[in-house]
Amino acid sequence: MNKEAFKRSFRIIKRKKWPIVLAVLIVIAAISAPIVSNAVALHKRYTAKSPIALSSIYVKKTDQNKINLIAHRGFSCQAPENTIAAIKKAAEYGFDTVEIDIRQTADSVWVVSHDADIKGMTDKSGKISSYTYYDLITADIDNGANHKNYGGLKIATLDQMLQACLANNVKPMIEIKDYTDEGLDTLLQIIDKNGFTESCSVISFDRNALNKVRERNGKIELYALVSKLDKDTLKQCLDDPTIGVSFNGHQRINNEKKIK
Repeated sequence: MNKEAFKRSFRIIKRKKWPIVLAVLIVIAAISAPIVSNAVALHKRYTAKSPIALSSIYVKKTDQNKINLIAHRGFSCQAPENTIAAIKKAAEYGFDTVEIDIRQTADSVWVVSHDADIKGMTDKSGKISSYTYYDLITADIDNGANHKNYGGLKIATLDQMLQACLANNVKPMIEIKDYTDEGLDTLLQIIDKNGFTESCSVISFDRNALNKVRERNGKIELYALVSKLDKDTLKQCLDDPTIGVSFNGHQRINNEKKIK
């Protein structure tokens, strides 16, 4: 195409076709955005971060005996999340409690992982619920803070994590991510076996899971996770005061009136 022909074609597009061209570009952008976003998320790598000096911020304003420091997914800014290494780091830095997330494998073994798919934290991919436990431990954890310092890290069972909590004198806060009814029975057996029935807490965004745990055990501490204190949440709190509530205190909707 010579220069004059190119200019003529451009003038035609500009005069008659630009709405079509614009529409095509918008469609391409809309289709591409989630693909690019997912690709970025898939390759997200976690690095170590310096711990926050809590003593200079909060402890001076509050009775230290009333502060319960909880390490989210273990001390995940210093070791890969939800691993025994993260439990040990939490104890080393003086945390009282470690929060961990649990799911069940295809053969009903309780293991510790935040995500349903192992691709974010290991060298393999696929949903935990599709793996047997012995297939799952063929995957190596290759992501997370300082992961290169912990060779051969595997996804741990709940039993292994509770043993690590015992050994390091920290209390577990166990978040149920998914479950079966039979699995809840096993969960309580594992907690009891490790001596944590009266000193751990079980939390979940799934209120039904907590109700079923309460039916099975009247002693264990339970908390419903909610994003906001709306009417339904407040009614549930009043209907069953044996199940506490954990909410985001930074959201304006969760105001002092509702908390009281």
